[in-house]
Amino acid sequence: MMLRPIFSRWSRLVLAVLIVGVSARRVSAQDAGPEFERQARVADMLRLLGAQPGSVIADVGAGDGAFTIPIARAVAPAGRAVAVDVSESALTKLRARAGRENVINVDAILGAADDPHLAAGQFDAAMIHNAYHEMTEHEAMLRHIKAALKPGGRFLVVEPMHDSSRGLSRDQQVAKHDIEADIVDAELTATGFEVIERDDKFITFTSVPGGFWLILARVK
Repeated sequence: MMLRPIFSRWSRLVLAVLIVGVSARRVSAQDAGPEFERQARVADMLRLLGAQPGSVIADVGAGDGAFTIPIARAVAPAGRAVAVDVSESALTKLRARAGRENVINVDAILGAADDPHLAAGQFDAAMIHNAYHEMTEHEAMLRHIKAALKPGGRFLVVEPMHDSSRGLSRDQQVAKHDIEADIVDAELTATGFEVIERDDKFITFTSVPGGFWLILARVK
């Protein structure tokens, strides 16, 4: 896999979410605010992650931190939010935002295309939001994330799927920046995760048929 074309998309702007009249546009952390967090259902994701004071949670494909910062606030003061991205420039922006907003419990890790470089057995939860479909080394990424989680650790995946992509092959869906929940469900199961919750209509697009789905899994 060529690292630059695969990950430039999820590192330059991390977040895809519904904005009025738009189905799945990417929004940088500097644009994220209370209304964005409401539309993106950030509170629901934090609940599913089990984010609470003292938790250690990884945000893989974090970009410049649109989700990392809310996670860090939820797990403060003793917990840590660990942001992983393959773009050092994105991580630099994340660190700058955390500094401006006085969020001190954030760690930023420069990951690789096939390895998030997370310490084994140290994480209560991990998440990928709108980045998994870009990861052609997804089997290796899933293995490393699973190894990083504690027994019973939670793993949340949220991805977009337009109705126009349904029935296409995995590669064809990925080319359209989509991926079906059934595909990821099977890949998580094959890696040894237990899928414990799934919402195929987590967020509905506003302008075209489709939406974001959600899968919550855990380490057996």
